[in-house]
Amino acid sequence: MSEQPPQLRARWLLVCLCALVALVGLGGSAWRIATEGVGVLGANNAVPWGWDIVSFVFWIGLGHAGTLISAMLLLSRQSWRGEIARHAELMTLCAILTAAIYPLVHVGRIWMLWLLSPLPVASGVWPNVASPLVWDALAIGSYFVLSLMFWHIGMRGERADVGHLRPLWGRVCMGLAVVLTVLVITVHSVVGCDFAVLFRWHAPGLPPYFVCGALLSGMAAVQLIELGIHRGAQSRCREPLARLTLVFSLLMGLFYALELWESPGLWSGGYAFMLACNVLLPGGYWCAAARSSRKLIAFVSVGVLLGMWWERVHIIVCRSEWYTEASYAPSGVDVAMLCGGVGLFLALFLALSARMPCEQACPAAAAALPCRYQPGRVARAGMIAGVLGFLGWYAATQWADTAGVVSARPLGYPFIIPPLLVCALLGAGLALALLFYVHLRKRS
Repeated sequence: MSEQPPQLRARWLLVCLCALVALVGLGGSAWRIATEGVGVLGANNAVPWGWDIVSFVFWIGLGHAGTLISAMLLLSRQSWRGEIARHAELMTLCAILTAAIYPLVHVGRIWMLWLLSPLPVASGVWPNVASPLVWDALAIGSYFVLSLMFWHIGMRGERADVGHLRPLWGRVCMGLAVVLTVLVITVHSVVGCDFAVLFRWHAPGLPPYFVCGALLSGMAAVQLIELGIHRGAQSRCREPLARLTLVFSLLMGLFYALELWESPGLWSGGYAFMLACNVLLPGGYWCAAARSSRKLIAFVSVGVLLGMWWERVHIIVCRSEWYTEASYAPSGVDVAMLCGGVGLFLALFLALSARMPCEQACPAAAAALPCRYQPGRVARAGMIAGVLGFLGWYAATQWADTAGVVSARPLGYPFIIPPLLVCALLGAGLALALLFYVHLRKRS
């Protein structure tokens, strides 16, 4: 039996270390919250959202960016996409799994989580479709399922036994890329609406602000992943990734300027740190030499990730302090959960990517081949099925007074448009994936 190479041994030792940090940080914090209550967190009546929600939003944004970057590069037919696409998609899955831990732990009594389900025999309350939180849960769940299929179908279609299904594989991947691109914009726009309602209900700029921020943090993480994949070698994707990071950094600078123009008082709470990390540091990419320097790219990427995490702190904690004139101090449990989340993400990513190859075949090229199947019709049928399924769920559940009435008025059509769109996209994506898997099974 041959020994593992030193690099591989070091990788698995790092995985074990990160898993231990995740177990102590998240597991220990979950135990304390379950036994002592949520009072062990730093949140209070004046600042009800603390670092737990900060970490949740940060990981959701990072996760949304991974598959979106891969999908956008596929739709724009970038030749260098294959060097980073699989790992960016895997980053999405690991980040969403990490983000899912926070609301589960924050419930307190995790074993009573089933009471939140829309079962009248359990809680007597149906879900409120008018709530952005319901939209958020639907969108994030749909995005995770479709991202998992996009990642798995992409790798499965590269195997030699696919044969004549290669054109179908290419078109299914292109279709899923379209669905995921629209879905991720919907998801993070909903997150922006959540914070707009709570802090700045009149601010229509928060949805694109959140989408752009998610892409900036995702680009920084993808750059770090690219440096790990191509150690000591110059790759084709390094320069374009730096250019894209610079573009999103400039957009974030524009949003910051507009925000400070509207509310100069928001400058407090570490705004200078956000500007330095998210705008000034990536500004170094104007220099061509900086876009190829491994050390500088690593430094800028880590700085952007820290800056985007602090941006979430500023939006959720500092802004609440500014409006309520209150104070907030993270507890030891908050810090432990933050470290545990980082450990869980690294453990998942390093373990799953250990033997995962880069993309070998381009779905866009395969989609251009003649295909006797009609994935477009299947996607439309799935979209209709998703819409009908949601309308059936809506008709069966929204009769309850607690969920079906907002300001003494029945819910109208504007309130159901976001979840309706999400269910339509989910139906289209599931139909495309089912089409590929059914024909693959027939062939085998």
